[in-house]
Amino acid sequence: MIEEQREAIRSGEEPNYSFSEFIDTYKEYTSNLAIGENSDRAIALAENKIEFREKNGVKIWHIMPNAGKQGKPITVMKKTGEKYNYGSDAAALYEYHVFVYESDDGFIAIFHRQNGSGCKSVFLETANNAIKSKGLKLEMDLIVPMVDEVNDITPTKITMQFIKQELSSDVADNVNGSRRKHIIREVGLNLEEQENRMILDIINRFHAKEIDQAKAFALIKAELNDEVDYNDAEIRLRVGGKRHQKIRWCEFENIVGAHDISARLYEAYKNSHDFAGELAKLSDEYYDDILKSEEV
Repeated sequence: MIEEQREAIRSGEEPNYSFSEFIDTYKEYTSNLAIGENSDRAIALAENKIEFREKNGVKIWHIMPNAGKQGKPITVMKKTGEKYNYGSDAAALYEYHVFVYESDDGFIAIFHRQNGSGCKSVFLETANNAIKSKGLKLEMDLIVPMVDEVNDITPTKITMQFIKQELSSDVADNVNGSRRKHIIREVGLNLEEQENRMILDIINRFHAKEIDQAKAFALIKAELNDEVDYNDAEIRLRVGGKRHQKIRWCEFENIVGAHDISARLYEAYKNSHDFAGELAKLSDEYYDDILKSEEV
């Protein structure tokens, strides 16, 4: 790509590289398994796990990669009690769903989160690894979801962490500042106990946008009265009284507006037994809502 369009790049023109071409490149790169070292996850995309359609002039890709944790030992147990142990060279992968919408105004990608987890980080990291040799870089801007039942989201635990970051051993990665994270120390606080009520109040003030993220984090560290200079955190949330999910501190102010489709999705699935089909309908509906909200 660099050689083919060197003059165009010099003149400031946009690269002539379509999403279809990107998908072909990415599919080849992840056909067996692609490792995201910085995201601590792995991802694989098979040939038959990509569907394409058009609706009202919008091109839509439904991408179904398998993604999950890598680099840690895994134990798989059958219901019969049989146990299978795998080493850190294995990865535990689950099917995810990504919907990409292309219109004249650009691209919107909707990632379906399941059980509080997602594949956005490993998708972005491995996508950039796949197209690095072409001199291209994929960037994604977060669209804050429209708020759904904010009062049903309750922080129940915060884990404060001191993380050390090291430059990647790959010189090319260091150009973009890629770093590996190592958790040196962490401490967990039960936010449902009275002793930690002050910290919960700080998080709720942050949630209500009464204070910003940096101020909230500084206040929490002050409450701990700990010599450790914590620089990150993980929050456990109870959603709707039943479900739980963990999120990074940096994502908290956005996750409170999570677009929760669980009840509608599984109710529709009970009738049709077509999980992917029902998910696609809800994704299309959410895409329309995003456009109407003028978030983009």
